Amino acid sequence: MMKWYSEVGLTPAAYWTLAWEQAAQSDSRVSSDAEEESYWQQHAPVYDERNPLAPYTAELMGSVIASLRADDELIEVGPGTGGFTQLLAPHVGKLTVVEPSAAMYAILARNWEQSGLAQAVPEAIRTKWEEASGLTCDVLFSANAFYRIRDMKESLAQMSHAAGRRVYLVQSIGVPFAHPLRAMHGGKQLERSRAQVICDILQEMAISHQMDTFAVQRKSGAVHNVALISWDT
Repeated sequence: MMKWYSEVGLTPAAYWTLAWEQAAQSDSRVSSDAEEESYWQQHAPVYDERNPLAPYTAELMGSVIASLRADDELIEVGPGTGGFTQLLAPHVGKLTVVEPSAAMYAILARNWEQSGLAQAVPEAIRTKWEEASGLTCDVLFSANAFYRIRDMKESLAQMSHAAGRRVYLVQSIGVPFAHPLRAMHGGKQLERSRAQVICDILQEMAISHQMDTFAVQRKSGAVHNVALISWDT
């Protein structure tokens, strides 16, 4: 895998950042917090009616849940409307979410009240992961929340530092559920899946990790792969 980067003259981390910078030129949501929040103010209320992922990940989440302990403190980065949060909460002692969007957290809280879960609505740290500091937990979890991160290498290092035992990242693969990272470089259009580039950056950082893929059938009936990337800290 690393040979590909040598041939194009980029490191994995540099490729991620280049793709982010070029995406930001055509999509204001990538770089503008205000544009991102405006989008979710409109779309958060109907997010779970369209094609949510969490309800269809029993096998994938089963492997995550099996590793959790009743006294664990877990941080979830970018929980959105809380689909994965509801799956995780019954298996840990404390769950905190890092969620910058007021619109998404409002739907998470509404869904939580309707779920009948015994636990209180998770505390929200209202900031982007890149701007969070001093957070610690036993396990860190995040699903499909990486598209606005410019410096993925630093964010992964921050995740490893925060988690005392293990990190789990979920990343959908394949359009329309997850567009690959694309970048023009050296006169060529480059393209790699986000999941693969995350793994490549971890390899660049000399972090031993594993990526397991699960075929998931969504509400629409469409089947695609979802990656579970994890490592011990």
